[in-house]
Amino acid sequence: MADLKLRRLDGKEADGEREVLADVYEEAYADKLDGAFRSRAAFLDRLSAYVQRPGFELVAGEDGGTLAGYVFGFVIAPAGSWWGGFRGEVPEEVRRLTGQGKVFAISELMVRPAWRRRGVARLLHDELLASRDEKLGTILVDPGNVPARSAYYAWGWEKLGEIRPFDNSPVFESLIKQL
Repeated sequence: MADLKLRRLDGKEADGEREVLADVYEEAYADKLDGAFRSRAAFLDRLSAYVQRPGFELVAGEDGGTLAGYVFGFVIAPAGSWWGGFRGEVPEEVRRLTGQGKVFAISELMVRPAWRRRGVARLLHDELLASRDEKLGTILVDPGNVPARSAYYAWGWEKLGEIRPFDNSPVFESLIKQL
C-alpha cells in the first residue's frame, strides 16, 4: 500500500471510467456473481443511476497505475425511496435527517483480491467520509460477508436493521454511523 495514490471523481468523471470500475467489480465479486443482481450489467445499470445523484463522490486507490479499489456514495434524496425496502420501522431521527438531505450512503466499497488485507479498504472508506458534511452515514452489507461486516463494525458502524433495496437483491444489514 506504500504507493497507493488516492483520486476523487465526481459523477461525470466516474461515468467516464465505468468499464474499468466494472472490471474491478467483477474481480472483487468473482465468487458471488449470480447473473442477476450481482452481475456486470446490473452493476453498470446501478452505476448509471448513482453517478447522477446529488453529492455523488468516488475515491479511487491506484497502485502503480492499477486501480486497486474504490468506494463511492451519494446523498440520499429527501423524497426518495432509499428506506422503502427496510424491514420494520425506520427510526424517527434517521427519517428526519434523510428528509433534510443529511444522510450519505456508501453504495460500494471494493478492493481487488491482490490488495486485500493491506488496509486499502479502510483508507478508501476514511478518505471518502472525511470530506462529507452530512450528519449520518449508511452502508449495506451482506450478512454472509464476514470480512466486510467485521470491518464495518470495527470502524464504528452499527446495525440499524435489515433491508432489501431491490426486488432482485439479497437482504442486507443496514448499518449507520454518525459522521
